[in-house]
Amino acid sequence: MNNLLNIKSYWKFLQKNKAYTLIDVFGLSVSLAFVILIGTYTWQELSVDRFHEHGDEIYLLGSEDRYELAYPLGYRIQERYPEVEAVCPMVCSTMQGFPLEIDDKLFTASMNFADTTFFSFFSFPLHSGTNQNALDGRNVVISESFANKAFPGKNPIGESFKVNDSLTVTVSAVMKDIKQSLIPYADLLIGIDNVHYLNPTLTRDQLNNAGSSVVFLKTKQGEALQAKAGEMAEWFKEFFWPYNRNMLKQVLLTPLRDFYFGEESQTLTLRKGDRDFVLILLSVAIVILIFAVINYVNLTVAQTGFRAKEMATRRLLGSSRMELFLRLMMESTLLCLLSFGIALFIAFAVAPYAGDLLQSKLYLKEAITPVSVVLSLLFVGVVGVVAGLLPAIIISNAKPIEVVRGSFRTKSKMVFSKFFITFQNVITIVMLACSLTMILQIDHMIHAPLGFKTHNIIDMSPWSLQRVDKLEAFVSELRRQACVVNVGFSQGSPLGGQNNRTTVFQGQNISFQQFVADKAFCDIIGVEFIKDNGVANGDGGWYINEEAIRQMGITGNEPSFALDNGNWKIPLLGVIKDFRLGNINRGLCPIMLQVKKTEEVDPWNLLIEVKGNPYEAMQIVSHIYEEMTGLSDFEGTFIDQQIQNSFESQRRMVKIIGLFTFIAVVISLLGLLAMSTYFIQQRTVEVSIRKVFGSTNGEILVKLISTFLTYVAIAFVIAIPIIWYFMSDWLSGYDYRISLSPLIYLAAGLFCFVISFATVFMQSWRAANRNPVESFRNLMR
Repeated sequence: MNNLLNIKSYWKFLQKNKAYTLIDVFGLSVSLAFVILIGTYTWQELSVDRFHEHGDEIYLLGSEDRYELAYPLGYRIQERYPEVEAVCPMVCSTMQGFPLEIDDKLFTASMNFADTTFFSFFSFPLHSGTNQNALDGRNVVISESFANKAFPGKNPIGESFKVNDSLTVTVSAVMKDIKQSLIPYADLLIGIDNVHYLNPTLTRDQLNNAGSSVVFLKTKQGEALQAKAGEMAEWFKEFFWPYNRNMLKQVLLTPLRDFYFGEESQTLTLRKGDRDFVLILLSVAIVILIFAVINYVNLTVAQTGFRAKEMATRRLLGSSRMELFLRLMMESTLLCLLSFGIALFIAFAVAPYAGDLLQSKLYLKEAITPVSVVLSLLFVGVVGVVAGLLPAIIISNAKPIEVVRGSFRTKSKMVFSKFFITFQNVITIVMLACSLTMILQIDHMIHAPLGFKTHNIIDMSPWSLQRVDKLEAFVSELRRQACVVNVGFSQGSPLGGQNNRTTVFQGQNISFQQFVADKAFCDIIGVEFIKDNGVANGDGGWYINEEAIRQMGITGNEPSFALDNGNWKIPLLGVIKDFRLGNINRGLCPIMLQVKKTEEVDPWNLLIEVKGNPYEAMQIVSHIYEEMTGLSDFEGTFIDQQIQNSFESQRRMVKIIGLFTFIAVVISLLGLLAMSTYFIQQRTVEVSIRKVFGSTNGEILVKLISTFLTYVAIAFVIAIPIIWYFMSDWLSGYDYRISLSPLIYLAAGLFCFVISFATVFMQSWRAANRNPVESFRNLMR
C-alpha cells in the first residue's frame, strides 16, 4: 500500500509539472522508438542466412575480383574434390521486369535460376507444394507475392505459362518470399539447365561466360575446403581463361555466414551488408538516447528544489536516505517503462517509412520473442537506473534543515547541467556539420562531368513491347508527341549496363565495353567523333574511344586492329571521345561502338530525349507504354535520376544522419528550453538585485542570454577538431571530392547559435522585464 501511495504521489507530481513530464516522456519515447527500429534492423542484418540447417557447410566460390564466375566450375570442382558433397550454381537477378503472359494477362517478373540441389542447400520454407523435384526439368517455383498477383484466389500448382517462345514452365511449388538472405528476392526460381533459353552463353559445357553466375559448394561435415584454394587457382589455369590469362589469380572459398559482411571482393548479383552502416546507425541511436537521458537528468536536477520539499517531509516522517534513493530510482524506471510503451506504438506506426529509408522491410512483430521481451525489460531497467542515478543521489542527500530554510534550491550550481548542455551542443554541431558535408559531397558527385549528356533523357527496356510486338508502333507514337525530340536504339546504355568483351590484344588482356546503337542514340547522349579513318563500314566495323587507344598503345589511325590473339580482325572506323560508364566514381574504360541503321539494332535499351516539363513528358511516355502493353509498372527512368540512384547508399546515409540530426536538435532544444526556464527562475533574486542597483533591462537580458550562448561557443570550439577528423577521413574515400571548407564549420555553429538564442530569448526577456518587487515578494513566501 505504501508503494502504491508513493506511485500516486509521483503521478500527482507529473500532472502538476506538465511541461517537465511532456519533455521527458517525448524525448525518451522518440529516442527509444529509434532504438527499437534500429535494434530490429540490426537483428535482421545479423540474422542473414543464419537459419539454414546446413549453413556451416556451405561456401561461396569467388576470386579476388568478384564472386560471379562460370557456373560449370561447380560441377568440375565436385568431380575433382571428394570434400565437396554437392554444388548449387545460381544465376541471380539477371532478369528484372521480364514480361510474362499468364491467362492472357501480361505481368513483369524477376527471375533466379538454380541447380536442382537448391532446397537441399538452403532452408527456405515453402507456402505450398514440395521441394522434392521442385526444380527438375521445366518446373518453376514461384514466390508467394507473385502467386497472389498472377493467380489470385486459386492454387497455382500445375499451372503452365511461357517465359519465352522456347521455354514453357509449370508451377511445382509456391515459396515464401526470400528475406534475410544474401540471395536476392525473385518472383520465379527456375532450374539452371533452362537458363540457356534466355542466355545461350550459359550452358554446362562452356566456360566463356565467366561472370554471370555464383557457385555454392556444400562440403562433407568436418572437411576443411578452404585449404584447397591455392591448389584450385593453379588447376583453373589449365582450362579457365581468366586464370589462364592471369586476369584472375586467387580462389576465395568464403563461408556462407561470413559473406554478407565480408570485404574480400565485390558481387554484382548477391546482396551484401554494410557493417559500418549498421555501426553508424547504432552509434547515432545511442547518441539520441543519451540526449534524452541527459534531458531527464537536467530536468530532474532542475526540479530538485520542488522535489526536495517532498523528500525532506518524508525524511522527517521517518524515511531513510536509502529508501528515498530507491524510491527515486523506481520513479525513473517507471517513467522509462511508460516511455518505452509509447515508443513501441511510435515504432510500429513509422516502421513502413523507416523500412523505405533503410531499404529493408522491418519485421517488428517477428522480433517480439520471449528473449527479446526479457532483453527489452532489462534494457529499460538499465536506462532507468542510468537516468535516475544522479538526481536520486542529489535529492536523497538533501538535508531537511536546508530545505526548510529555503537554501537548498539556491545552493544548486547546476554544474552537471552546464556540462550536459555543452555536450549536447557539441554533438549537435558535429552532426549538423557532418550532414552538410555529406550533402555537398554527394551533390558534387551527382553533377560531376561524365562526358555524355544526361538531362531530359529517358532510358527504358523494350522487352515488354517486343513481347507483344508493339515496339515499332510505340516508337512511331512517341515521335508524334510534341515533347519527344528523338528516340534511339542501343544495346547498352551508359548507366544501364553494356556487353563486356574481355579479349587479348598483342598479348595483353583488355576488357572492352561494347555498344551497338543507331545514330539517334549517339546524338542523344552526345557521342563526339573526334577521328574518322575513312574506312568503309563493312561487316564488323567499330569505333573505339581514347582510353582504348591508350591501353592498346596505337595511334587510332590504323585501318584495322586484331583481337583474340589475331583471330578477330576489326575495321577501325575512327575514334570517339572518352565518356564514363556509370557515375564519377567509376574510372574510364575501353569502349567499342558499332553504329548501325535503326532497323538493324536489336535493342536492349530505348533512349528517349524529351523537352519541356520532364514530369509531364514522362507521364505521356508512360501512358503510351501502358496502352500498348497493358502494364502499369512503367520502368523507364531519366538518366540523371539513374546517376542519383547510383549514389543511393550515400544518399540514404545522408537522409538518416539528417533525420537523426533533426531529432537531436529538437530534443536538445526542448531540454535547453526547460533548463533555461528553471535556471532563470533560480536567478530571479540576482536579477532583481541588479535592477535595484541600476542595471537596465537590456543589460540583464544580454547577461542572461550570453550565459547560455557561452556554452554554445565552448561547444563550437570543441566540435571543430572532431568535425575535421571524421569528415577528412570520410572525404578521403572519394577521388572526386569537395574541400572541407571553414564555411561548413561556421554554418553548423551559426545554426546552433541561432536556435539556442531563439530558445532562451523569451524566458530571458520576461525575467529582465519583471518587477523586482514581485521577485522579493515570492522569496518571502
